[in-house]
Amino acid sequence: MVKTFIVTCFVLLLAVPALAQDEFPRIQTSLGYANLSFPDPTTGSTGHHSGFANSTGLNLTKALGFENYMGLYSLGTGSSLICDFVSGKATYRAAKIAPYAVAGIGFGYFSISTPFGSGAQSSFGTRYGGGVDVPINDIMSWKVEVSRMSFHIGGLDANNPTASWTSGTNIQAGIVFTLTQ
Repeated sequence: MVKTFIVTCFVLLLAVPALAQDEFPRIQTSLGYANLSFPDPTTGSTGHHSGFANSTGLNLTKALGFENYMGLYSLGTGSSLICDFVSGKATYRAAKIAPYAVAGIGFGYFSISTPFGSGAQSSFGTRYGGGVDVPINDIMSWKVEVSRMSFHIGGLDANNPTASWTSGTNIQAGIVFTLTQ
């Protein structure tokens, strides 16, 4: 039994270099603009809030990997949102484009500052969506993504102050840099 296990491990180790012949981006990071449709914490009305987004991904295979999404948004009138999500990512790599889907969990940190005081709240969050990378050259590509972000918080919706989940659509665009191939 032990000999069979050792021979199997040895054969698998010999096969690893053959698996590494497939060329695809191993580590990628992107920087860009994001726009989140989300309720304003002071008024409760939904608005479009600008922000900065960074996605860093580790591709385990040509089609599957992990991604960490970090966003920083101004929600208006002295309030902001910092969010971070760890997601699974499935990509179909074609010659001219690379469409993908992401889904993950994370958190959101909401802060508000008014003349009457300030406060902050952390909450559990989820994110799912999809996008496309359009290669420019070997190390850069253009990225456009649409995702849905939901946070488990109450009181941000003036029409329903006891709501436990608040969601918004996030549109992100930016440049992707391939760090290792």
